[in-house]
Amino acid sequence: MSKILIIDDHPLFRDSLSNILSKEKFKGEYPDILTAENAAEALTIIHKNKDLGMILTDIDMPGMDGLTLLQQIRAFLPDTIIVMISGSENPHDVQKAINFGAKGFIQKNNETSVLIAALQLVLAGGTYIPPLMLEQQAVSASPRPETVSLTARQMDILQYLHQGKQNKIIAYELDLSEATVKVHVRHIFSVLGVKNRTQAVQKAVELGVL
Repeated sequence: MSKILIIDDHPLFRDSLSNILSKEKFKGEYPDILTAENAAEALTIIHKNKDLGMILTDIDMPGMDGLTLLQQIRAFLPDTIIVMISGSENPHDVQKAINFGAKGFIQKNNETSVLIAALQLVLAGGTYIPPLMLEQQAVSASPRPETVSLTARQMDILQYLHQGKQNKIIAYELDLSEATVKVHVRHIFSVLGVKNRTQAVQKAVELGVL
């Protein structure tokens, strides 16, 4: 993944995010960062750079909103990873973004470590859902075994949860940051429709995942 496009109408946030991501390795390499301040500029860049590995876009922008833009990008670049980064705490925005093809929804008030861990999760094949959605996911219909979609790394972490190990120990043994482990654990809870570690292990056993 050599290129990341950041779409946001606030210069300070756009430049700050660009600086953060340019110093992080994704899939073993430092990315080239492209930026756009609105949908029109973004679409111009996208048509010139069909090899984009990831696109990060806000929801609230002048002109075309981020959700509409998301649908246009998805139609043009069906295989490119798209992640929403927004200040919104509205669960409906999160659900719409995921339904429209986003692989994650990251809130702007998160710490940098959570942001990076969420992006690494997405690149590993997962979907990042913010904590505000976990309770809704937990009370939804119970998952069936064939619908449980966890990455190999998340299966490793689930095994550690089964052993009763805490995030700090899991992070040490898997050579991950503790923030990355927390993101994976949240995703496991979301997929299994549970609220805590004990429930996660019980549900995984019931489903035959463990």
